[in-house]
Amino acid sequence: MPACQGAPARAWHHTIPQLSFDSEIVLNPMLALSALHMHTHTSQDYLLRIALRRYLDRTLVNHRQALSEGEELSEQLWLSAILLCHVYWLLSRQKLENEEYEVPVQAIRMLEGVNVVFKQKRRLLNRLGYAPYKFESLPSVSSQNELSENAQLQMSRIEEDLAYLANAFSISTESETIQSVYLEAKESVLFHYRAFFSGTSAQILRRMITVMPARCQLTFRVLLEHHDPLAMALWARVLVLLKGLEYAWWVNGGGEYEVLEKDVRGMRGLLPEKFRWTMDWPLKVLEGEIIFERAPVSLE
Repeated sequence: MPACQGAPARAWHHTIPQLSFDSEIVLNPMLALSALHMHTHTSQDYLLRIALRRYLDRTLVNHRQALSEGEELSEQLWLSAILLCHVYWLLSRQKLENEEYEVPVQAIRMLEGVNVVFKQKRRLLNRLGYAPYKFESLPSVSSQNELSENAQLQMSRIEEDLAYLANAFSISTESETIQSVYLEAKESVLFHYRAFFSGTSAQILRRMITVMPARCQLTFRVLLEHHDPLAMALWARVLVLLKGLEYAWWVNGGGEYEVLEKDVRGMRGLLPEKFRWTMDWPLKVLEGEIIFERAPVSLE
């Protein structure tokens, strides 16, 4: 199950299993996620594929019915939305035979939806101990001088790479709105790497990586949706940090739900030939030419 702390951790270990006995709103997405978990490891199992679709369909029907009837947000509905985010994070990578890759916008929209719900029902969810992805507190990171020499060297390389990207796309010539989107995303990339080299635990980093697009301005998702070369290049540089962490099924996926290779190579395939160089750096990470190294972390 996804690793987290506080109320979200209690939700995975206790609240979701307990509420599933009394509420189909929680039971069906939990079973959908369980079927998805099993299907990532046994992709040829046709019955699991059917079970996944059945539980997901039931989840969506129950969720929409509750919302259409004007039902007040409950902990059950909130947890159903969270479970759906996890399901769609992997499910959006699944493609039919001969179907071309597409940026997993649906997964990002699900995360954005959770942020909107939280904003509307902040008092209730705060009382229950939950927080939205967009407003979760970020970990403390080390300053440049506090990093090891090796970490400083690797940080300087990613900084150079990002500076080259920014100059190549002449960010300064864009409108102020688009400039702010690109610069915010660029700073987010740098923060993720600094958190990695500062020794932030894998469980926190995985969560940060998966929600990165939903923490940025909405326009960043729109740029991804329109296959914007710079937006895709920036997101790819966050995703490849997963190569420096141990495998976790709920974020890395597997088989037809595999995330990292599909996303980086898929986004590269969406680019015109003249922009494919923007994916050279992430591809070097995938192929082992660039290896992320950091000091051992006690909470891995």
